[in-house]
Amino acid sequence: MSMRIKSYFADSVQEAIERARLELGPDAMLLNSKKTEAELRNLGEFEVVFGVSKAAEREARQEVKTSARAGEASSALVQEIAELRKQVETIKHSVTTQSRVPGVGRKQLIPGTEDVYARLAAAGFSQELAQEIVDCMELRLYSEARNAGRDGKPGEQRLSWQAVDAALIEEVEARFTVAPEENAPRTNARVIVLVGPAGAGKTTTLMKLALRWGVSGRSPLQILSADTLRVGGCEQLAAYARIAGLPFDRIETAAALDSALEEYRQKKLILVDTPGFGAAEMEDAADLAAFIKAERRVEVHLVLPATLQSDAAAGIAERFSILNPSKLVLTHMDEAAKAGAVLELAMRLRLPLSYLTDGQQIPEDLEVASKAALTEGLRQRARIAAVSAA
Repeated sequence: MSMRIKSYFADSVQEAIERARLELGPDAMLLNSKKTEAELRNLGEFEVVFGVSKAAEREARQEVKTSARAGEASSALVQEIAELRKQVETIKHSVTTQSRVPGVGRKQLIPGTEDVYARLAAAGFSQELAQEIVDCMELRLYSEARNAGRDGKPGEQRLSWQAVDAALIEEVEARFTVAPEENAPRTNARVIVLVGPAGAGKTTTLMKLALRWGVSGRSPLQILSADTLRVGGCEQLAAYARIAGLPFDRIETAAALDSALEEYRQKKLILVDTPGFGAAEMEDAADLAAFIKAERRVEVHLVLPATLQSDAAAGIAERFSILNPSKLVLTHMDEAAKAGAVLELAMRLRLPLSYLTDGQQIPEDLEVASKAALTEGLRQRARIAAVSAA
């Protein structure tokens, strides 16, 4: 079925829905809704994507033409009404937002979702993001109910907790991505470079990966350390490698790193540790950044503690953006206070999650990132099961 896809930018999702229904007709389907990217924020706070079959769109346009010919409404009047409705909705949204405490006393679009905001707040989400998730989840359910044709009265039938649970998880999981391990055979070695601030856990994470692939997976690998900024920076990694019986080499410069990759190209995996560049040391990362930009085989993972506040993490991620990280490793998961805070961190950084670590045990405390594991604490059935067991 041929379908037209169109994005609507507005200061509220409801406003975007009204505009889409007016332009595309009642058969328009809500496909996605999210906060507008920063560079497009002047167009509106939200971007809402709608789809409509071209046949339905033609029918909607024909109906408008027929109505116009019948004198039901002139195009000028329709436009004026639309603009007035837009102004009313904007004012109503502004007044409602300023006069209520998030999640308290708000009218539910879909009965059965009353406790979702409390669940998100308890999980550690910020008030703003928790409210945004609830709003988008309800609008998703409302649109689905309307498109399913429930007697033209979406929102009157109370949903089961299972349906609400599924909708919540779907909305949360749509806001972050994971990057499963690549198992496809490669002609050249897979080169993973770990970058991040000092104390993030790069060296320990590298050894966990080395033991996972080199010992448990019996895959030929090479460990390289480019940590030359701090005194004795590579000694800990060298000691780990020696105990595990894994090959280790120290790299002094980016040019030497290029030569090392060529020397060890027959390996299946090359793991590279890097200095924990501080804010005042990023100039020292210029050569490494140039090498990474020129070397297509390199896969850069930004390593950050899950205990960081999202604002602080965003600042660090911006600092390390010159190294072009494509994936995110979250460490110290066992020390993170709440699952929601970790999820909000992943959503804010917008990098696919590759690995999670939750302790110092090597290599046990390492797992491949999965959406199911990260959202398990939000699932209603998990909470019910825990209460029942108690």
